[in-house]
Amino acid sequence: MKKVLGSIVFVIYAIIAITVTLLLLTYNEYNCSEIGGYTVYIVNDDSLEPEYKQGSILLIKHTSDKNLKENDGMFLYKVVNKTLQSKTQQGRHITYVTTDDENYASDYLIGKESDTIVINGWGYALSLLESKWGYLFCIVIVSLLLFLQEAFE
Repeated sequence: MKKVLGSIVFVIYAIIAITVTLLLLTYNEYNCSEIGGYTVYIVNDDSLEPEYKQGSILLIKHTSDKNLKENDGMFLYKVVNKTLQSKTQQGRHITYVTTDDENYASDYLIGKESDTIVINGWGYALSLLESKWGYLFCIVIVSLLLFLQEAFE
């Protein structure tokens, strides 16, 4: 029974370690992970409340400019959540104008608010595991100890 329980714990740990490593390896220039057409964003403060609570994970589906319409909620890198008022295009360069009259280049577009999956509460744990020290102590050192334990048995 003890060996079965140990195996189950090891498999769960391995899944968590591989997932966190994959998220870290897929960081983009805005420090967000991009996996399978989604951007993973951790809500670190209360600036998005009441829609999105602090500590939530947002899986924002990537969308193209063609799928955005006026008055759609959209997520932008660095700004995160705005409502589209209008968009202008000059050649291949597209600029979004939001309801608070701010302009953003199309490079900052992540996706529509309606195409977002919210995972409440797990952002704290993921944020810890993705930090330098959290990754070192929770993933690297534990993996090393598990390896040494298997090597000396």
